[in-house]
Amino acid sequence: MRTKGLTILELMVVLAIFAGVLAIATRFLASQSQDTRIVQERNEVQDRARLVLQMVSQDLLLAGSSRFIRGNEVRFDATSWVSCAPGTPCLTGTDQLERDTFVTRYHTSLYPNGQECRSVGYSFNGTTLLRADVPCSQAPTGAIAASSYREFAPNITQLNIRYVCGDAAATEVGLPSGCIAVANPTERFVRAALVTVTATSPQGTYTYTIAQRVPIRNLKTDEVL
Repeated sequence: MRTKGLTILELMVVLAIFAGVLAIATRFLASQSQDTRIVQERNEVQDRARLVLQMVSQDLLLAGSSRFIRGNEVRFDATSWVSCAPGTPCLTGTDQLERDTFVTRYHTSLYPNGQECRSVGYSFNGTTLLRADVPCSQAPTGAIAASSYREFAPNITQLNIRYVCGDAAATEVGLPSGCIAVANPTERFVRAALVTVTATSPQGTYTYTIAQRVPIRNLKTDEVL
């Protein structure tokens, strides 16, 4: 009479089936985990590129703004504001092909009394984008001290800015000062910027590029708001 239980052969078959199921489940979970990491990595790269584009666009949009709001009044800082002129530009930059830099100054209501005038700059340390935001009094000549720059976004492989001049042909130049080449003196100002930002993942496996046209309304005269 046979006793109840599994033979060695039956036990081996069960173990083999269990091992096969476990291997399939392990591969499935590993694949799911990898897919999740890829999606997360792409989202982080895209968010970083969008953040950089948003901040750069905001600073360029405000370039040369000489007014700010306090309470319900639009005010003009006659004490510390220096008009945007060839000798005292409100927007300067360098054309580095893929990693352009710039410095701008403007007024904003986001800071307390006496600090509304800001000098804001962008620079690079390798592929790390740096940003500086100091009171205009700390950058009287337009140059911002290197010690004022802070890390803003890593793995930014491109910040390309093309400036659109105020002439009818909408001449594009690599530097804000390039609009001086426009024939009509009244059209030698920057009216827009074409900004392109590229961010990559730390391993370089994913790249995301985003671009935007930014209107710049305050560089023609101080009366333009």
